[in-house]
Amino acid sequence: MLSNVKVELGAVLYGPSMRLVEHYIGGLLKYAEFNGRAGRAEYWWFTIANTIIAGVFWLLGNIGGPVSNLSLLYLLAVAIPNLSITVRRLHDTSRSSWWLPLGLVPTPLVFVILFFMCQRGQTEKNRYGPPVISHGTSG
Repeated sequence: MLSNVKVELGAVLYGPSMRLVEHYIGGLLKYAEFNGRAGRAEYWWFTIANTIIAGVFWLLGNIGGPVSNLSLLYLLAVAIPNLSITVRRLHDTSRSSWWLPLGLVPTPLVFVILFFMCQRGQTEKNRYGPPVISHGTSG
C-alpha cells in the first residue's frame, strides 16, 4: 500500500498525478484574475483539460437532441477563464496582454501567440509580479 504514496516538497500525493485536474480547477477559480503570472505547466494543463472536455461535449452534441448545444454552452462558460489564463501566461513571458488580440483573429499571427505560450517564463521578478513557483515542472 505504501508504494502508491509519493512525497513531493512536503505534500503527500496518493496514486497518479492530479496536475490535470488541479490546474483546470485552479484556472477556473482564477477566472477574473487578469493580474499576475501563470507558468507553462498551469497554462498547458488547463488547455489540455479544456480541450478534452470541449471534445467530449462536441461528441455529445453530435448525438443530437437536447444535448446538441452543450459544446457551445461550455465554450461560452470557459471563455473568460481561458482569456484570463492566457493573459497571465503572456505576463509570465513579460509581454503585455495587448498581444492577445493577435491570437483571437484567425490569421497566421496565431502562431506568434503559440510561440509565446511555449516560451519559458522569466525567472526574475518582472512588472507583472514575482516569478511563478512550479513544483517539479519547468515553467
